[in-house]
Order: sequence, then structure tokens, then C-alpha cells
Amino acid sequence: MTLRYVGSDLFLRSTYSYLCIIISARMKKTHLLIALAPLMGACAVNTGQVEVTVENPATASPETAIVELPASDILGRLGSDCFVVTDSEGRELCSQLTHDSLIIFEAAVAPGAKATYYVAASDTMPTYAPVAVGRLYPERADDLAWENDLVGFRAYGPATQAKGERAFGYDIFMKHYSAEPVLERLYEPETSPAVWAKVDSLRAIDPVLAEDFIKTFSYHIDHGLGMDCYAVGPTLGAGVAVPLLEGDSLSYSWCYDKAEVLDNGPLRYTVQLDFAPRAVEGDSAVVEHRRISLDKGAQLNRTLVWYDGLGSDIDIVAGFPLRDNPAFVQGDNILAVADPTQGDDNGKALLGIVFPAEAEMAPVIDNHRLVKTSISPDGALAYEWGFAWDREGKYPDIQAWAAYLRSVDNARKNPLKISYK
Repeated sequence: MTLRYVGSDLFLRSTYSYLCIIISARMKKTHLLIALAPLMGACAVNTGQVEVTVENPATASPETAIVELPASDILGRLGSDCFVVTDSEGRELCSQLTHDSLIIFEAAVAPGAKATYYVAASDTMPTYAPVAVGRLYPERADDLAWENDLVGFRAYGPATQAKGERAFGYDIFMKHYSAEPVLERLYEPETSPAVWAKVDSLRAIDPVLAEDFIKTFSYHIDHGLGMDCYAVGPTLGAGVAVPLLEGDSLSYSWCYDKAEVLDNGPLRYTVQLDFAPRAVEGDSAVVEHRRISLDKGAQLNRTLVWYDGLGSDIDIVAGFPLRDNPAFVQGDNILAVADPTQGDDNGKALLGIVFPAEAEMAPVIDNHRLVKTSISPDGALAYEWGFAWDREGKYPDIQAWAAYLRSVDNARKNPLKISYK
């Protein structure tokens, strides 16, 4: 696997350096290229500031939203390469410069209300504790795992596929709400050679002792940080989108082949996943791409899916496997399913999808409840997927969760009105 900067016409280069990760099943050597300072060096500073007005026209929306501003225009107005964001009371807010040249910050603007923020020139770029972050875990079969303050996710990589493990969908990590990242702490004992050497030594003495020791660190058990109690296997998992083939069969894409991390906090995590060529209907070498972004405060990932090599329009579906006759809400381009999870009394994973307005509900296929739309060879699907853990109490049941999904859909149809001067 290789770590490098991304050079792609799909994404604009940022004013500042960012870390990109290229993972390939065909690459065996590891190279690191990490730029730790802004490309521009010390910031040229002006004393100006830009006043930003944010208005929320939605009738219902999530509690917070990420405001996006064009970095080139804002920094040009400031006459500075560095900036700081404050609210109307002068409180400094966490901000980020993204890979596609956006200044972003978190705003809490109630439906029908407006708020004022300021972007001011700074002599240095402030640093903030990361919230929306992730990384590749080559020590755990090329897992790519990411999280924010509410939820965690995993996509399986080429090493998993090379073993023949049929893990087609997204996995999820239940997380007790915390701005502190926890995935590193969940993975560390699971991937530690020293820990597993102790397991082996205990097994040689007494297998029961070994299993008891595993229970003290396994991320399949909640030790206070969260846990993995969701089963993926040969399914769409927590909301993968795939082509719907003639005869109503699903074209599973298996594990990603390459991954490029474009943003890694503090407020936004973005990754692009590319998949090995496969046959889709009459097209023999179709390459799938996904660009996934998770923001602080969001239960859902925003995802763009497109394909190279399509010869005609295709139907595309996303959804969730059905286990133990789960409760669900379906309609108005949202889908919510209450997955029972695995293990004893681990609560429910409230899975959710928000699809484009032109979407329609599909029949149950391969024991999946699905939502459907179509894309052209040069088109793309933009949708959102994710979950909530009912144990955290914010969404105690499927109806409360469906209301959240509708608020996300309402906010998408009625985006923030942003102006600045």
C-alpha cells in the first residue's frame, strides 16, 4: 500500500497539504509522504474579516449543520492564507480547510432562524481536536474505519477479499456519544501481537481461560466505548448501493480495491473507494467509485457513487438485510430498518437511507429491503446512509429515527442560505 497526495480531476487541490492514502491489493511496499506544514509556509496576514450570515429555511432539520464557504474567495478578501472562525459572541469555532478548497465550520441554526459568524485573518492556522477521523488498518486485513462523535463505520479491504471472506457491505461500530475518537482504542488490543500471544499461551493451558481473557478486550463486547455487534457477511450491510440486474438480482461489489483519504478531520472525513472491474449486465469491465464524507454531528454519511464503463442507464438500489422480521419505515425517499444486532441485549441498530427525490421503493430482493433509482453512464447517485444506536436514547425507536431521516431530507431540499460580505 502507498500513501501519497491525490492528483485527480474529481477533486480540487487544497491550499494546504492533506494526507491521501492509496491502498492497492497489488502493492506490497509502503511509502509515506506526510506534509505537516501548510504549503504556503507562514501566513501573510491582513486585519480584515468576513461577516457570514447563515439562514435555515427548512421546516425541520438536524440540530447542527456544516457551513461551507469558498476558500479562494474568503482568503482573497482577508488577504491572508490563514483564518479563524468566531460566532456573534466572539467565541472561536472549530473550522477546517477541506481537500476541495472549502472553509467549513459547524453552525447551530434552528429552522426559520438565522445567525451571524465571522471569518478573520490569523497569523497561524489554529489546530483543533479531531472529531471526524479515520484510518487504514493494514494490521486488520486492510479495514478502513472512520467515525465522528456519534457513530463509527468500516469498509472491508483487499486483504479481506483475498482471504475469500464474503463481506460485501458497510459495517458499523456502535459508539457512546463522545467527541473523543474511540476506534483506535477498540482496534489496538484486537490487532496487538502481544495480546494474541497471551491468548495462545492461555489456550495451551485452558481454552476457557483464553476465552475469558478475549472477552476483556474484544470489540464485540461493550467495555464503555462502544462495540461491533452488527453482522455484514454477503449482504449490503449498512447501506451499500449496487446495480440492480435483470431478473431482480443484486450486483454485489465485494471489497474495495483502493482507497484515497481526502479529508481527515477535525470536522469532516472524506474517502474515495475504487473497486476492481466487474461485469454489469452486458458491460464486462465496469469500475465502481464511491466518495464518502462524514461530518461532525451527523448520523449519516453523504455518498456519491458513479461507474466507469457503463454502456447504458442502469437501475441502482441501496438497502439493508432483513433479520428477525425487523420494524421498518419506508416511503418519501427514506428507508429505516431496526436491525436486532448480534449478542444478548445489545440494543438495535436503527439503519437509515435518504435517497434522491425521484427514488421509488423496490420489492424485497435477496432478503433486502431496498430503495431504487437509476443513473446514466455519465451520471452519479448522491445519497446518505448511516445509523443510530437506540441505547444512546436520542432515537429510542424506529419512529423517532424515521423523523430524523425526514429532517435530513427536508434540510437537503431546503439547504442553508449563506451570504457573506
